[in-house]
Amino acid sequence: MGKTGFSFLLVLLCLLMALPGLAQDEFKAGYYWISFTDKLGTPYNLNQPEEFLSPRALSRRVHQGIALTPNDLPPNPAYIDSLKADIEVQVLYASRWLNGAMILSSEAESLERIRSFPFVSGTELVKPLPIIFQSIGDDQDLWEGERRPSATQTNEIELAYEDLFGKKAWRSVFHGLDPGYSGASIDQINGQKLLHDGYRGEGMLIAVLDGGFYAADQLSVFSHLWGSGRIAGTRDFVEIPENLYASSPHGTYVLSVMGGLRPGALMGTAIEATYWLIRTEDVATEYLIEEYNWLAGAELADSLGADVINSSLGYTRFDDPEQDHFYSDLNGETTVVAKAANKAFERGILVVNSAGNYGNQTWRYVGSPADSFGALSIGAVDIDGLVAGFSSRGPTADGRIKPDVMAHGLSVPVADLSEGVGLASGTSFSSPMIAGMSASLWGKFPHVSASQLKRAIIESGHLFLHPDSIYGNGIPDFNWASRLLQYDFQPAEQLVIYPNPISPSSFLTFHSESHQPFHLEVFDLRGQLVYSAGGESFFPGYNRIQPFEEMTHLDNGVYFLRMILNASGEFSVAKFIKVW
Repeated sequence: MGKTGFSFLLVLLCLLMALPGLAQDEFKAGYYWISFTDKLGTPYNLNQPEEFLSPRALSRRVHQGIALTPNDLPPNPAYIDSLKADIEVQVLYASRWLNGAMILSSEAESLERIRSFPFVSGTELVKPLPIIFQSIGDDQDLWEGERRPSATQTNEIELAYEDLFGKKAWRSVFHGLDPGYSGASIDQINGQKLLHDGYRGEGMLIAVLDGGFYAADQLSVFSHLWGSGRIAGTRDFVEIPENLYASSPHGTYVLSVMGGLRPGALMGTAIEATYWLIRTEDVATEYLIEEYNWLAGAELADSLGADVINSSLGYTRFDDPEQDHFYSDLNGETTVVAKAANKAFERGILVVNSAGNYGNQTWRYVGSPADSFGALSIGAVDIDGLVAGFSSRGPTADGRIKPDVMAHGLSVPVADLSEGVGLASGTSFSSPMIAGMSASLWGKFPHVSASQLKRAIIESGHLFLHPDSIYGNGIPDFNWASRLLQYDFQPAEQLVIYPNPISPSSFLTFHSESHQPFHLEVFDLRGQLVYSAGGESFFPGYNRIQPFEEMTHLDNGVYFLRMILNASGEFSVAKFIKVW
């Protein structure tokens, strides 16, 4: 059946469902996520991973010492074939990590048959097909209060077609390499030395998850990428057939911050990297399906062997309020997209994600997957380093510092669609600023892991020792991050107490690779134990705890704090002084 005939049937179905007496409360035509019970009987084997992962993906895992697990195996193909056997069901994609599949179903009977399969553990409507008799009231593009903008955060994207070439303050020259108006943004994160020394993303693969790449196949600002084969491929998880280059321009602007090149006018932070363009976001609507599309995009990036994911996307609330997330869900591991970001990071991919543009709204917190443990979440500042009002704040629901770091996100030079340079605002553009520069830094230290790279970027933040919920760890210094990687984080491996001499509000910071319980002991100069506490656990990443408000009973003097990891018995010691 042709596409026109299929579309007519869908319209007819929507008409019938909208008529009185014919609606079926228990069924809505639309997209359903099908969860499988297991992977039993799968022909795939962990001893033959080349059947489902590329050589580059396997090399990345070997390089970082990451073992394959059953979670990496694709779903049983027999399960997928059983779904496909129903002519009223279209299977769009399947997931290794969450062991399920996305389908389009237009018949209640078909969905009931699927639910009866013994290998199906659950079904969830993630996007209904439109009902054409829906009444249209006020402008649907307007939102207020708790209603959220599209995940691409286009409410903050405003291209300003100004005469940038008259603004000399934007100009910067890196010893013969002229980035034009991008120079000030690169200067702000101290990335000019990396680019001057020739580290511009060569050998790195960046997967760009976004809402569309309008005209990116035609604009001259990307001709160097096309001419050298650095646009390695595309995938559209929103439309069949693919419609990347005729959909939203959001991804085009994002790509230009990383890979764009117009000498003397604009230069991305990773102009020699290779890119995969992956459309996961439908900018016209906001439904939970887009989180599953993101999952599919991240799994594709993993299988291709991508080193970095840039995602200028975030999710909190949807067109269907029943799908909405609550603040309590943003704990780093609850939402579908947070789970996906965590799994990508666990497999050695640096996941760079925009924090969100909700800072001056009723909802002010970061979205998801910016809340995830795995994501390096990026907020926005202006060119003077002051937080942009729209930049989303932390902390996460479980009390972690977010965003992780900040970058230029207010009036950022991007490639416009008329072969010029425009200004765009949003954390959508601070994120690729960091993603591209991270790829360039990784190119200098190809032996380090994604975890080490992420850690170096965070520790280079100008507020690392005293972060907050607005700036996170501050603006990273990529030259300092380079030194941290070069000298293996010395002396940052030690337990840090700040400020010291202590006050009741002082804290200690510790970087943990996993969830693990710990306890603290404090000794005086005579070696006597004067304080002990336990019953808490570190989460993966940077942990900051404040135990000193419980030590007011101690005399002024010099003390030694010992932090012991319960599982391994390993410990770290730091000296502090009490003078209050």
